[in-house]
Amino acid sequence: MSDARPHSVLENQVAVITGGGSGIGKSIVQRFLEAGASCLAADLNEDSLNALKDEFAAYGDKLDVMKVDVSNRAAVEDMVDHAVGTFGKMDIIVNNAGIMDNLLPIAEMDDDVWERLMKVNLNSVMYGTRKAVRYFLERGEGGVIINTASLSGLCAGRGGCAYTASKFAVVGLTKNVAFMYADTGIRCNAICPGNTQTNIGVGMRQPSERGMAKATTGYAGATRSGTPEEISAAALFLASDQAGFINGETLTIDGGWSAY
Repeated sequence: MSDARPHSVLENQVAVITGGGSGIGKSIVQRFLEAGASCLAADLNEDSLNALKDEFAAYGDKLDVMKVDVSNRAAVEDMVDHAVGTFGKMDIIVNNAGIMDNLLPIAEMDDDVWERLMKVNLNSVMYGTRKAVRYFLERGEGGVIINTASLSGLCAGRGGCAYTASKFAVVGLTKNVAFMYADTGIRCNAICPGNTQTNIGVGMRQPSERGMAKATTGYAGATRSGTPEEISAAALFLASDQAGFINGETLTIDGGWSAY
């Protein structure tokens, strides 16, 4: 890891990133640190957090880690309070944590799968966004919210029923918050990655045959998978002042896959 910071566009900023222990979240943590921010990386996997802390040890006390179950409202609110208590403030929150659903179509969807997906993929985003908005309003200096949605939040045939519904909801939540609080200096945007090289599908051991067949129908149009670094570059842009007039946007990052 290089400790050089050629673009310190987040100097003196404090960011909270959920799902920060691996994949896109880890890449966002690294990119924000390189840009000068202090970061709280939250994740359910303590091993990933410990490895993250070791890997980025050069940043010292600019990086803190915290085990957080984002499906739990109190845990998410404590996460924000912890960041403010540790770093003195919070300027940016990236609600990135998420899980998949074995590409289940609705006829194969059990209530417990649906409810778990909504808790992790949607409720957590609401909890984090609500806490951030309340904090930003009290502070009176605005702030930045970035929600990780998905191409499945814009195109309904790329994932399972619950995953797709949760990500469409994240997009709607993002746009509503952006409009409702634009006059306060709060910006709320969503990144919508396409197929990306992460471990989000690790738990998807038995994907639905129907779901897999349907969801992969358009894969021939995808030139390649994206990398976490390509997604985190977009997150850095949206977090920076360079995106100061971008609000309520969904930034599709899929190499043109959905353009056809």
